Amino acid sequence: MARVPRAFWLALSLAAPASVARAGDDDARLGAVLAAALPADGASDLVAIEQPNVPDAPHVRAATRVRATPATIKDVLLDPAHYRALIPSLIRSDLEPPQGAPGGPPIVDWELEVPLFNLSGRMALRNRPDGVTIDLFEGDFAPGRLVFTVAPGPGGAILTVDAVLDVKRSSWLLRHIIKRSPAGEPAALAAATYVALRAVALRAAHPTDRYARRSGAPLSPPPSWLPDTRLLAAELLAPLRARGVVALITRTASDRLGGVAAAVTLGAPADRVGARLRDPALWRAFPGWKTVRVQPGTYGLGASVEDDLPLVDCDDAWVAQPGAEARWIAAAGATRGARLGWSVAPGPGGGTTIAALTLYPRIELTGSIGRKFIAAEPLLEEGLALALAFADVAGVKAAFVTAP
Repeated sequence: MARVPRAFWLALSLAAPASVARAGDDDARLGAVLAAALPADGASDLVAIEQPNVPDAPHVRAATRVRATPATIKDVLLDPAHYRALIPSLIRSDLEPPQGAPGGPPIVDWELEVPLFNLSGRMALRNRPDGVTIDLFEGDFAPGRLVFTVAPGPGGAILTVDAVLDVKRSSWLLRHIIKRSPAGEPAALAAATYVALRAVALRAAHPTDRYARRSGAPLSPPPSWLPDTRLLAAELLAPLRARGVVALITRTASDRLGGVAAAVTLGAPADRVGARLRDPALWRAFPGWKTVRVQPGTYGLGASVEDDLPLVDCDDAWVAQPGAEARWIAAAGATRGARLGWSVAPGPGGGTTIAALTLYPRIELTGSIGRKFIAAEPLLEEGLALALAFADVAGVKAAFVTAP
């Protein structure tokens, strides 16, 4: 088949079809909501993941704090010379002359090396007064768009990204995983979006470093349990919860995963929701958890779990922990030391509940694939945990819809 000219793909991108380029007043407003809710500690990030009601490209927004000026962040995004340090596994980021009309956006020809496969494509960089838009118009993830917005903040800046990508147009492994669950596609986009956001933040904070500034600290559960989920029930985030799932990712002092929490609104009263969430039988709604054998324990019900996920091992024995909230630890099995919990808060209208799943999954212990992915890109420790939390909480929401 003849190769389609690059100019055609660029024209298609700049035409901005509604299914891909939905940035507008509403998107800007929701991005501003996410930025306004972002904790001030500099070690927490917020992500909003839409659950599409019709076949469409998934949509993810994310926000983080950066110890850099808005101008420095924009320089990183607009100069491909930064990209090799920004993404360690990037093996090509060649700047091409602008295509189309004079003064058109510069084009970057990129290739990413990840375990088992490579990803590649072309993208256009467009400078805006408040940020940078990256249009992926050819190759993997295309058509797609990343809208980065920067604003001054205490000690630096707040960086948000609005992402719409065709994640099905990538690797065979990712397509295989996506087919297993309706949550697979937005989960994959959430992981990719989060990694891109934090990679830009780290590079902007250290723009002259030769290396990528990823953490090399050991991977281990933090001393505290998991993130405080009260923020996810805040009224400010209601417009984002109405569209899907809102998640909080915390990082430790060594910039490793501190834990992830993903909140969703369920159409049932808090007392009923709380009782169901304490029963591990509900974990059958988690994608890939094939067998869940509920077992009594000192502090409540636990479970022995067997998975049917490809290329990973998540077989574990989960034991309930003491306390008012529903909490479990994997006491034995592949991911020993992993943590899982639930928090509930009354939702709007009195008959709904905001349920937050807290998770520390220890993906690096699930097998060689998890270890290789995190070794190639350490930010995937957080990104994959986010994707997993989203898929699990989306599965639970579907279970409540079918059997409230």
